[in-house]
Amino acid sequence: MNRSPAAVALVLLGATFPLFLQATPRALIVTGLSGSSQNADEFQALAATTKAALVKRGIPADRVEILGGKASRAAILEKIRAATDTGASDEYWLVLYGLSGRAKEGEPAFQISGPRLTATDLKSALAAIPARRFVFIGTNDAGDYLPILRGPRLSALAATAPGEGDRPRMPAAWAETLTRNPSSDFLTIAARAAAAVSDEYTRSQLAQIEHGRLVDPASADILEPPFGVDLNAVHDAPAPESPPAGRLIGAAEIDVRIQNPKAEWEHQAATAETRKMVADARAVPNPENHAALVLAQRIGFTVEDDRTTDRSEFYRVFIVRNEAVEQWANWFLPQNPPGITSKLEVARVIQPEGSVTAFNPAKLPQATDPTSGTCTAMAQVFLPGARAGCVVEVGFRTRQLLNATLPHVSEWFPVQQSAPALATELEIRVPEKPSFRVALNNDPANPEIASENGRRIYRWKLGPLAALDVLPGDPPPQLWLTSVGISSLPSWEDFAAWYRRLAQGSDKVDDAVKKTAAELAAGARSRLEIIQRDFEFVSSLRYVAIELGVQGFRPRTPAEVLANRFGDCKDKANLIVALLRCQGIDARFVLLNRGSVTDVNFPSWQFNHAIAHVPASPKDGQPADLWLDSTDSVTPFGFVPPGDFGRAGLVFTKDSAEFKTVGSDAGTLSEIHDEWTLHQTLDGEWTGQFQRTVTGFAEDAVRRTFRGLAPTQRDATIYHLLAGLWPEADFSKPGVSDVSALGGEMRIHAALSAPSGDLPRIETPGFEYFSAPSRNRPVWMNDAQPLAVTQSLVLRFSGSPPKSLPAQWSADAAGQKLRVTWEKVDDHTLRRTARVELMKPVVPASDYAALRQAIRGWQHALKTPSPLL
Repeated sequence: MNRSPAAVALVLLGATFPLFLQATPRALIVTGLSGSSQNADEFQALAATTKAALVKRGIPADRVEILGGKASRAAILEKIRAATDTGASDEYWLVLYGLSGRAKEGEPAFQISGPRLTATDLKSALAAIPARRFVFIGTNDAGDYLPILRGPRLSALAATAPGEGDRPRMPAAWAETLTRNPSSDFLTIAARAAAAVSDEYTRSQLAQIEHGRLVDPASADILEPPFGVDLNAVHDAPAPESPPAGRLIGAAEIDVRIQNPKAEWEHQAATAETRKMVADARAVPNPENHAALVLAQRIGFTVEDDRTTDRSEFYRVFIVRNEAVEQWANWFLPQNPPGITSKLEVARVIQPEGSVTAFNPAKLPQATDPTSGTCTAMAQVFLPGARAGCVVEVGFRTRQLLNATLPHVSEWFPVQQSAPALATELEIRVPEKPSFRVALNNDPANPEIASENGRRIYRWKLGPLAALDVLPGDPPPQLWLTSVGISSLPSWEDFAAWYRRLAQGSDKVDDAVKKTAAELAAGARSRLEIIQRDFEFVSSLRYVAIELGVQGFRPRTPAEVLANRFGDCKDKANLIVALLRCQGIDARFVLLNRGSVTDVNFPSWQFNHAIAHVPASPKDGQPADLWLDSTDSVTPFGFVPPGDFGRAGLVFTKDSAEFKTVGSDAGTLSEIHDEWTLHQTLDGEWTGQFQRTVTGFAEDAVRRTFRGLAPTQRDATIYHLLAGLWPEADFSKPGVSDVSALGGEMRIHAALSAPSGDLPRIETPGFEYFSAPSRNRPVWMNDAQPLAVTQSLVLRFSGSPPKSLPAQWSADAAGQKLRVTWEKVDDHTLRRTARVELMKPVVPASDYAALRQAIRGWQHALKTPSPLL
């Protein structure tokens, strides 16, 4: 139906109403005082949902206003009275989301900042409007407004009956109903919302404690649900046959008609369309023999002015083999209202012969309970009958109110899937003001860019995308994965200024902090010794993350962390910076993206970790920068744990912030040194000792492996390690150093006996990535940190050792050095030394073949020549 919109919609915290507009449509949505941050988030989410639905109904986005709980009574009434220029054929909507209380003499009143907004206030303001008026009171005790508000040409819906003082479920049901059917009339939306509330109480097996009430505009009578509406006879206007040109096609355009609205699943006969869909899917080439093929995917992402996001996803997938069923026929939709809500639009399985099993979206299950800690809140959809040869179609929308603590929008999501995608349509919608950055990463395609109704729209049509086939040794996905980044952050300077304001006062120290700093520095012989003492002290404190609200970003004060003796990464970093500053050592707070990377050319929130930085001071005996990550309690001084090295860290000074590369200046080298001392018995067997010494990243890994193990578990772990190094040997008396003593050396040792004919192997982390004959992307070995591995093998023969020793072997490839040398120590002893120096542990794909060849040569040189044993 094509009609020119002409209504004014006024929304107060509590409700909104969709109408057919005819001249100058307008909407005002007011959210009242909340009483808690959770309520505030819920009201804001409802207001955003209502606005989006009213826009879909035909009201221009700039005509739908939202007023928050800090809006005054006078400001709200002024907005209502501004609609007095409407005509008798126009429509005016008023919606309230929030809480109700009582004014003088017990009159119901809407809770806002300052004087409350009473029912009499609303009646007076609405009476001056000549248009037809639609009001929704989405609060507790809402029914008490209706006797005061009722009058000719006014429809008013209350979420509750008089005297029902608990917070109602009706506002969420009403907003959802409006979203599903934005073009329906006011009475139908009210009746459907009331029915949804009743169904929800029935499903939850709870006594219904709220009952909506509605004022009839003709008789002014107050009605009970279903308000005179026969829902079985209601039929919505059909969706348009085709979407407007250029608009991203979504799952809502797929015509899956459920004949039985009470059914969860419905089996439907094959059609010419579904048979053709399956036939076309079978004809798609699959040269790499993937278990599934994504025939089409359509992804849309919208950022609203209030920073609510709306993400639409649709996937059409051909199941080639049954192993792909679990991946593509089980769907878990985020569902944690009011912050995150998902709406299922289509879910169906098209069988090989073309028949369909369709899920009724109205029967989307309730969210799982996340309080068990086993999962986040989600709604689970399992598609029945899926098997090889089927086509699966799933489409849904997810609305999310972004973290209000962050001042700007920062979003990132992948476009590639675990199966190759033949065709991809991607659409990003952002407000024109403020200015947004939108980037498609690791794909050369350029978008079509347009502007519509105050929105900047980016559209891509992408060709085939490879499967997201993660391999061992891969770089962080952000470096090679096709993905989308969205940010409203103007610059890194703006981000640094915001974070500095947020953290203001968190660096304050008290006498306890100063005393601890003095005690740690007492008797130290050098600057480095002081820094190491501070680092090991803070590392010994427990890691505990309590990141609620602003504490997800703002560090706790050093005094708090010291008193609690625990903290998260930013708390510990803040404490170590404070201790060093108290000792007169320059130290700085650092944000970085641990385990991933930060795109320094794309200002946005890309951080998940905090550490400390101590700039080099050669005159004080510190020749290189130090990066101190005390989070995990296992990292040795002078090194950084997995995920930190080589990353761009945003280093804060008093008045500025700049990116520096973590660990690039220290020149540290991680080492694994295995020493085997073997004695030959008279019958030719070997007995002896094994000892492994580790430093740096390798030491971190060993401490991480053994931390918290019981003695039996510890011994079993050592035996497992040694069995991989020398399967034929028998080991005894295993031991490992104290993993909690950071200042001590980390060793693993054991006694052994072994038959003749073989020698122990050498373990080189990262060499296992070179088993395939070729590779199309870089290899990251040892977390991209330089590493040296040495095996010192001392053989003491019962008689004279062989006179002829194997030739020395060496190779330099892709910046790495590999050596195998033999030497005669005395008349009974030989020593073999094998050493690998991985000074460039990030190996480009172009160097893969050369290094692989060198590794194979090195492994061959390690094989013991038969004359030797």
